[in-house]
Amino acid sequence: MPSPKAKAPARSGGSPVLGSANGRFEFMSLTKPLSRSSTPPHLLQRQGTDSPAARLRASESPTRRRGSSSSTGSASGQAPPEEDGIRLNPSFFRVALSSLLAIDLWLSKRLGVCACEDSSCGSVRPLMKLIEISGHGIPWLVGTAYCMYKSDSAAGQEVMLNLFMGLLLDLVLVGIVKAVVRRRRPAHNRMDMFATFSVDRYSFPSGHATRAAMCGRFLLAHLVLAAPLRVLVLLWAGLVGLSRVLLGRHNVTDVVFGFWMGYWQYNLVEMLWLSPQTLQEMLGHLIMVQKVAVIGAGPCGLCSMKACMEEGMVPTCFESSDDLGGLWKFKEVSEPNRASIYRSLTVNISKEMMGYSDFPIPGDYPNYMHHSKILKYFRMYAEHFKLLRHIRFQTLVKSVRQRPDFSRTAQWEVVTENRDGQEEQHVFDAVICCSGHYTYPNMPLKDFPGIETFEGKYFHSWDYKGPEDMHGKRVVVVGIGNSGSDIAVETSRVAEEVYLSTRRGAWVLRQVSDNGLPVDMKYNTRFVHIMFQLLPMSFLNWFGEKKINAMYDHTMYALKPKHRLFSQIPVFNDYLPLKILSGAIVVKPNVKEIRGSTVVFQDGSFVEKVDTIVFATGYNYDFPYLPSSAMYKSGHRVGLYKHIFPPNLERPTLAVVGFIHALGAIMPQAEMQARWATRVFKGHNKLPSNQAMVKSVERDTKDIEKNYVVSKLSPIQVDFVSYMDDLAGEIGCVPSLLRLFFTDYSLFKRVLWGPVTAFQYRLRGPGKWEGARRAIFTQFDRMKQPLKTRQLEEQEPSTAGRLVKLSLTLITGGAAAYCIHVRYPTAMSTLLSRLHPQTV
Repeated sequence: MPSPKAKAPARSGGSPVLGSANGRFEFMSLTKPLSRSSTPPHLLQRQGTDSPAARLRASESPTRRRGSSSSTGSASGQAPPEEDGIRLNPSFFRVALSSLLAIDLWLSKRLGVCACEDSSCGSVRPLMKLIEISGHGIPWLVGTAYCMYKSDSAAGQEVMLNLFMGLLLDLVLVGIVKAVVRRRRPAHNRMDMFATFSVDRYSFPSGHATRAAMCGRFLLAHLVLAAPLRVLVLLWAGLVGLSRVLLGRHNVTDVVFGFWMGYWQYNLVEMLWLSPQTLQEMLGHLIMVQKVAVIGAGPCGLCSMKACMEEGMVPTCFESSDDLGGLWKFKEVSEPNRASIYRSLTVNISKEMMGYSDFPIPGDYPNYMHHSKILKYFRMYAEHFKLLRHIRFQTLVKSVRQRPDFSRTAQWEVVTENRDGQEEQHVFDAVICCSGHYTYPNMPLKDFPGIETFEGKYFHSWDYKGPEDMHGKRVVVVGIGNSGSDIAVETSRVAEEVYLSTRRGAWVLRQVSDNGLPVDMKYNTRFVHIMFQLLPMSFLNWFGEKKINAMYDHTMYALKPKHRLFSQIPVFNDYLPLKILSGAIVVKPNVKEIRGSTVVFQDGSFVEKVDTIVFATGYNYDFPYLPSSAMYKSGHRVGLYKHIFPPNLERPTLAVVGFIHALGAIMPQAEMQARWATRVFKGHNKLPSNQAMVKSVERDTKDIEKNYVVSKLSPIQVDFVSYMDDLAGEIGCVPSLLRLFFTDYSLFKRVLWGPVTAFQYRLRGPGKWEGARRAIFTQFDRMKQPLKTRQLEEQEPSTAGRLVKLSLTLITGGAAAYCIHVRYPTAMSTLLSRLHPQTV
């Protein structure tokens, strides 16, 4: 076999290759028996006792010959010493293995072109050493520990923790293999590596190669998604391995085995994966956990518990009823101080717009769900994220008070009462109030003179369960909100006459929009939101009112309100206009007075023999368990910084979640509030000073009063997208349209033109969910899934239709060309000459 010229004195060890007198390296015969007469005495003593592995280690000793007189080789005619050979029986397997080792050593020396500064490629040695440091264990351990400490989410900390454990596992396994094999490093290696340890004098396997392979797989699986970055990770891993051979640190087989070992080490890391819950259970009492009280197990309480768990806190939820769901738990008899719904209630927000951000509503669920479906979804959510074990049912919160040492500990004392009437005291590090604002019915009877003389039955919509008691009766419904219009429509099916009394009127929208899409999925988009930021509100009101009146003229239907379209949340009801048109419902002005069974309206008209009056007059809100010192009043509303934090507390460990009203579902808004609140509790986000928060609250109050119709009953209203983006900006998870435009254009189009679903706030930042992108791409598929109840053949565009489109295109193009030719006679010829230049 040809071999390279020797540039250094011949070696007595490290290779079964011998230096010759002509200055060339020769491979010795691997099958010829060694002459014992030519073997040094100190080796003869070992031949009977040394194992093949020991002889292999001796054969790879980095010692060099000193002087030509004492060297042995082919030129002297003597047999090579055992240091330069491997004693193997002349079996095929051993001959093949010895040959591979010989080739490995020869190839490694040929490739060690950066082993020293005067090597053939010594000029790139600094670059190779830089790549070497990038794969060293110490920078990786320090960097991973720092990222784990600075991570903003439990998911990020979980990934960094397991990467750190994988790096430690790599050090242990590589050290064990090196200590067992004890293969010396190549003779041409210079031991000038960064931060070496005792086992680093051995070379098999390459620790850098195992680390590069394991970390490369880890990064590709958990942290790196963009294709260009994935290529860079693979390139880095390959360069780390190559640098080990070029610098002379390792033989080729060391690196190859290291890559193989690192590849399988990642599988072991996945098998031993540690979740925060597992780590917490393992460490148990050694970890100081932060305890949070969550009041209410409705939609806001559920997502608040999950947010606490994501941040490594332990929630305890107190629910006064025997089941979760809050408002959406239907009961035949309304319970005091609890929200209540009627039997036929169907939500007026589509399922894609009301689902939680990392748990899509099943595709086979209807787009506008009955309350039973919503409750089932909440139970699925609670079971999936293991929330039920944190809920204490039939436990009423009596009071929440600051502890005497609140300024130091920021803790709260919570007093609860169980179903047996026994009181308990608890201490929590933080409290989240999720008791809602549909609990206390508003019955303004003083505004209805003569109500005490009414001979029939009257009650609040909070007590309404169904129209069973309305058969053949005359009914007056006071209030034209969503509940009032629903009750009027449902009652009109069985009652003799239904009168809908309204003080201000209302804009009524259909839930089914163009092409049969849910109206919120059609118009609640980022593009529409951008238009709202750019165009005057007067124009937007005019345009929206014109479009709504094109469906049914609100003036003709006696529905037209005193306010503009976007000054108040509209009523969503597809049936109300039809009932008005058919005479089943008569719209009347506000009630002036009541005389026995006669109801007189402000326009002088009246209705006699009224049997039932339903007051759909809204709700009051209150937090009776909170101290009055914790509540800051601002105008008609409870002043909360960003509608979450009381601005006057010394320590921000009290949050109110779900106390908000917008043209959108409460679930995604409450989830965003809870995510930010828990990050504030953990110290990841900081609040401004109390003075700055008070100023912000007062500014928000003025903006609400300026832009919306507010009252004591509806003092809180915000723009859905603006508010969600504001909180997402605090968290660091607001979707970046500019970044998506350059990195993921197909997703950019869906985020800009598609509905603003909660999945958009899981694409990046703390709490990132890997399934968010797919959920956005499939949201219209889930919307259409429950509608596919009958298979139909999709009609392909007809040939005639295509010809018509083509003809119209050609006619338009021809007309444009003719106009240009008439107006600019030379333009066409000039353009054609430029496209087809004449050649001489």
